[in-house]
Amino acid sequence: MAITKVMHMKASGKARMDIHLKHAVNYILQPKKLGDANLAGGINCLPDTAYEQMKSTKQMFGKAGGRQGYHFVLSLKPGEGTPEIMYDIAIRFAEKAFGGEYETVVAVHTDRNHLHAHIIINSVNMVTGYKFQYHEGDWKYKFQPITNKLCEEYGLHITPAEYSKEPKNMARPQWERGQVFSKWIEQDARFCALNAENMEHFIFLLEKQGFEVKQGEHIAVKVPGMKRFKRLDTISEDFSRENLEAMFKYGNASLASPVNHAMPLIPIRKTFLTPYQRKCYARMYRLRLAERKRFTYKSAYLYEQIRKMHELQEEYLVVVNYDVKSFVDLVHLKIRLQRVDEELCKIQKAMYRDRASQKRACKTAEDLAFFEASEDGYRERLEQIKLQKKNNHKKLKTVERCLERDGSLKEAELEYRIPVGNMDDLTEVARDEVLGNPHRQTEDLIVSQVISEDITDEIAADVGDRDTADMKLPANKADYMRMSVAEKVCCYPFDAKGTESAFEMVRSYFEKIDMNTDFHSVYEEAKILADYYEKQKAEEFIKERVKQVIGAMELLEIDADRFAEYSTDVLSEVFSFGDMEYFAGIKLFNRVIDRLEINMEQQKRYEVFDRIYTESMQEKKDERDRYSR
Repeated sequence: MAITKVMHMKASGKARMDIHLKHAVNYILQPKKLGDANLAGGINCLPDTAYEQMKSTKQMFGKAGGRQGYHFVLSLKPGEGTPEIMYDIAIRFAEKAFGGEYETVVAVHTDRNHLHAHIIINSVNMVTGYKFQYHEGDWKYKFQPITNKLCEEYGLHITPAEYSKEPKNMARPQWERGQVFSKWIEQDARFCALNAENMEHFIFLLEKQGFEVKQGEHIAVKVPGMKRFKRLDTISEDFSRENLEAMFKYGNASLASPVNHAMPLIPIRKTFLTPYQRKCYARMYRLRLAERKRFTYKSAYLYEQIRKMHELQEEYLVVVNYDVKSFVDLVHLKIRLQRVDEELCKIQKAMYRDRASQKRACKTAEDLAFFEASEDGYRERLEQIKLQKKNNHKKLKTVERCLERDGSLKEAELEYRIPVGNMDDLTEVARDEVLGNPHRQTEDLIVSQVISEDITDEIAADVGDRDTADMKLPANKADYMRMSVAEKVCCYPFDAKGTESAFEMVRSYFEKIDMNTDFHSVYEEAKILADYYEKQKAEEFIKERVKQVIGAMELLEIDADRFAEYSTDVLSEVFSFGDMEYFAGIKLFNRVIDRLEINMEQQKRYEVFDRIYTESMQEKKDERDRYSR
């Protein structure tokens, strides 16, 4: 689409205040940028003398300081237009926008895969002597509409009116998000409409998919990430009330199929994932699972996360490619990438300095010719450095997103709302069936309600049905509130169902005893219980591993007094960390040292542990590599 970009040139802090203006004019008139079309012109000045004329105008009105000029760029969609059309649009844009009262240079560049024109105007009006004024909102309401109108005359793509002119305007990323969401809303609403029996059933299905629905003369929906409600009949005429009634009556439900919006999952071998890598992969899996179980997990509520699934894939690939095993590894990786970025910046600055020195050293025509002949090689090396910086910066941003996501309440909410279990092949996970119409009062419905109530009672009974200590969840809120965390944990079936089901178990029980079931109340309780249970299990695991390590040391006849003197590979075999995370490994190591009463300072402990852990992880990696070959 046609886009207008606006920039300005400040006065330089050096002796020549207008040097940026001169460089800008020289840049847009470069022959290699103009190409064979060679389309450049001026209004109120000649291109070759434009800079001198602009400078004279400033001096004449005593306006040599401040902003020196303005730089506009008009770009067409790749593959559209011709250089001649682009030039005509640019000239007419300048005439309409600046009223013929500013020295203006126009040049069409053909060196990219899309045509674009550069327009540079003097900051001083040659008629009145006043400075050009650019106000907030001029781009939206003045300059972009001119570009749109000129492009429409040639049948070229434009920036849509709702973005450039709509009074309730929004930032471009938010507008683009709305465009994506509109397409998804249409697909999901059509699926619901074809399966619905009537309007009430249609609204019910929309809400079950996670839409916030507003009814009136029109039906409008909204999901997290949208600024305001979106009317369905503005997305498609099929969703007017009249057409919806026809769809309910004559629509063929067999033609309705749910559309997946999330990207396909990266094929992996889950066996080789460390716990942290598995956690990153689970974030992608969770979104695909939510789309297969769209009514269970309200998939429309996850539009914003699904739209950014490519970010999750980038994060997962960085974690795997750099063999990140824990949060600490991620922090170390961030520091490494920051250092690489600093080094590349130093190299780039050194290249700029050296090039400037070489140019100043040119005394003769031969020196200058040699300098210009080396320009291509210099540019090639510079582009390589810039590309390395760009790629490294992208990885750094990805790592920073990972770090933010690890502490995100929203991610924690998803983990509890959508447990992924063993992450089975999604093709083996049954899709949600379309929910029946709750507003149809028939004998079948009454029977299904009775069955549903029986199932609910069964689930509630199952929640309180556990444990080796034969403890039961109390039947009222008061008794439950008097219980300690340890007592509560003993009542929930964590051993059978795991902590991934904590949220659903707590919510089911809270509903039974009429406790508050809003998300934060259930989430906080589930998190406390799950954390306590995991802590207890981890403690039991560490105790058992301490016994195993000490047993291995006795078997290998390792003398505790000479512990630090043994080779790393021997100690690695003794501890056998496997896929244990870094902090869990430190905890195990310290327990063993304390249990054997080995006299070792904390710093020394860390150094010995780090050596053993690194060796153990390398052995594990070598083993995986051998297996994969």
